[in-house]
Amino acid sequence: MNTKRLVCLVLVINGLIVGPASLHAQHYPAGSEGIKAASLPSPGIYLKDYNAFYYADQIPGFNGEFESGKGFDTFTYTQAPRLLWMTDWKLFAANYGVGLRIPFVYKTATAKVPVIPPGGFPAGSLSKTESHFGLGDIEMEPVILSWHLKQFDIVGGYSIWAPTGDFDKGRFFLVNLGNGNWTHMFTFGATWYPDEEKTWALSFLNRYEINTVQYSGLYGTGVRRDTTPGDDYTLEWAFSKAITKTVDIGIVGYYQQQVTDTQGPTFMTQKFHIAGVGPEANVMYEKWGLSGSLRYAYEFSASEHPQGHTIALTLTKSF
Repeated sequence: MNTKRLVCLVLVINGLIVGPASLHAQHYPAGSEGIKAASLPSPGIYLKDYNAFYYADQIPGFNGEFESGKGFDTFTYTQAPRLLWMTDWKLFAANYGVGLRIPFVYKTATAKVPVIPPGGFPAGSLSKTESHFGLGDIEMEPVILSWHLKQFDIVGGYSIWAPTGDFDKGRFFLVNLGNGNWTHMFTFGATWYPDEEKTWALSFLNRYEINTVQYSGLYGTGVRRDTTPGDDYTLEWAFSKAITKTVDIGIVGYYQQQVTDTQGPTFMTQKFHIAGVGPEANVMYEKWGLSGSLRYAYEFSASEHPQGHTIALTLTKSF
């Protein structure tokens, strides 16, 4: 690790500078959907409550600054109520819908910071923890399209993420509640039912995020310089089996990566990726119009991104 990057890292973690110092932060949380992710419900109003618990103790890549066992860890809890209205209006032979997701986020992170005396070399380290809670970036979904065919369900859509969450470039990069920029997201996916009874299901859901400019702050010259994060791609997949009319079990997974270069000042020189897999179970209680899903994902591969574990609980109520 070169001296310039070390000094920059120390200043970033201590929150002493405003500069191009944050890891690339995608808006869509990979692993939010699981079994039959590309299958939307019939016309009606639905309230989905997403709850995600995420823990990681390493960031692969990043020149080895945050390897496992070196005193680094991060935890995030996100509760994201999502109001979904699927209408009986038709557009391109699909049911048209709209949605709104409002996340509330708690983030905390701990890291060891090298102690560098003036004009000297690192002399030990100290541990620093920072935590924040509040409103995250809101997702507005003006276009949701849902097709229900004989052996397939298909979904398409467009949404926009608004920078409503607290964002500070000088803050410890893992505890910002928002990303500081608007993002356009396009969605397309399908669920295939191989058998006529539709007890087996294989689904793929694709998301593509186009990020807009992110304010980066003023530099020593007093000149404002902005950063535009690169575009992000997310694939979520699931293979499941209905063991009763109201219970599904399966294996789910996701892959997410940055696909274009970041424009402007940035602390990261490499594009990130992350991949996870794990089990899921879904249960429905038709009498009350309630359903719930519980899944766990182990992240087996990552680069320039925290690598850890996710537990997700989603509750859905129809009206």
